[in-house]
Amino acid sequence: MTDDSRRAVILGAGLTGLTAAVSLRRRGVPVTVLESGPRAGGPVASEESDGFLAERGPNSMMTGEPEVLQFLADIGLADEMIAPLAKKRFLVSRGHPQALPQSFFAALTTPLFSFGGKLRVLREPFVPRVAADDESLASFVRRRLGPEILARAVEPFVAGIYAGDPEMLSARQAFPRLWNLEHAHGSLLRGALRARGGLRPRAFSFKGGMGSLPDKMASILAGDLHCGSRVRSIAREGRSWLVEWSDGVASHQVCAAELICAVPALVAASLPWPDEMRPALVGLEAVPYPPVTIVALGFRRADLAHALDGFGMLVPSAEQRKILGTIFSSSLFPGRAPLDHVMLTTFVGGARQPSIAQMEDGPLEQAVVSDLADLVGVRGEPVFRRIIRWPRAIPQYNLGHERIIRALEKLEAASPGLHLVGNYRGGIAAGQCIHNGLRLAETMTNFNPNKP
Repeated sequence: MTDDSRRAVILGAGLTGLTAAVSLRRRGVPVTVLESGPRAGGPVASEESDGFLAERGPNSMMTGEPEVLQFLADIGLADEMIAPLAKKRFLVSRGHPQALPQSFFAALTTPLFSFGGKLRVLREPFVPRVAADDESLASFVRRRLGPEILARAVEPFVAGIYAGDPEMLSARQAFPRLWNLEHAHGSLLRGALRARGGLRPRAFSFKGGMGSLPDKMASILAGDLHCGSRVRSIAREGRSWLVEWSDGVASHQVCAAELICAVPALVAASLPWPDEMRPALVGLEAVPYPPVTIVALGFRRADLAHALDGFGMLVPSAEQRKILGTIFSSSLFPGRAPLDHVMLTTFVGGARQPSIAQMEDGPLEQAVVSDLADLVGVRGEPVFRRIIRWPRAIPQYNLGHERIIRALEKLEAASPGLHLVGNYRGGIAAGQCIHNGLRLAETMTNFNPNKP
């Protein structure tokens, strides 16, 4: 049995768990990382074949946090970071991708929204605040910006981030900055104007794809990371945590002062916790994870009519398409497709159309190609294809999510050394997960009386 009064055991080697483990080890804290899958990183992985690079999860990350950028530099990824080649974003309207306005004048003249819809946005500073602890994102946007902005802009934007339903998502939990603009400034527009000049989020990926990030952290952890492991029991012994686990060949035990649970919500709820802890974790079973399927297709450049001069396109449900949106991967970052070819990464399913994510490969590819033919002028057959399925993709911060988080906070307060983290808490984006892992490591070492 491994025993160390300062050791931390991390369950789950996603971005949050990996970041916490690497940061703790850099601070002199011994770590043991247990991952049930065959590799670290969860959905953050890249596949390269025939000159095409397909992402199994996120295609990029965004952060404005200096500590996140410093961490990436410290682990040796600064020279691997690449900025987007394109900034323009498209929103499908009446069957055609239209560029989103990038200036105030462009917003006044864009054909994306009606004259009445634009006037409704200009009225936003005069809309009174509503004192509500929890409000759906749809209700929040409808109240402040009007139904047209909800249907034509926010709904596809939410599908692109959460693959979620704005009628179900909690405005406060899913978009806390938006919520705080109203409650701090009384207006989204007024708050946005006052917030200008701060640190601006930076989007980027890596030369070898997003999979470079977990791969680098896994290589740093080396023998402290155990993939293909199964947790058999978790027990509290005095001030320590005792975790029994199996690597498929033998059983092992590790005793540690700190236990970080960084697995998805449903997995966290199903772990073999002590009986007295289970009631507080039941709420995690209710966190929805709608299915999302990624269809990555490579085409000859000559077989597409659209210039693909942008980040990608989002598709409102009012367009009655089968796709949620498409990233123009080869326009976004170099090295995603061979010369004279393009890569398009399309997302289907989510809370909006979960059944489409479950279609068979052949019909699904045909449906995606059909939509792409109408929207960006695809004329030929794909020369590269990858279909990547996530039956439980992205946790939904729906109405009532705050109650689940409050129960976890009470459990942590009553269980010294326990830390429940993951993308169901504190943000779903890659940059947020890294920031949360760094913050956790700092908090643990700052307040641990046995810190080095």
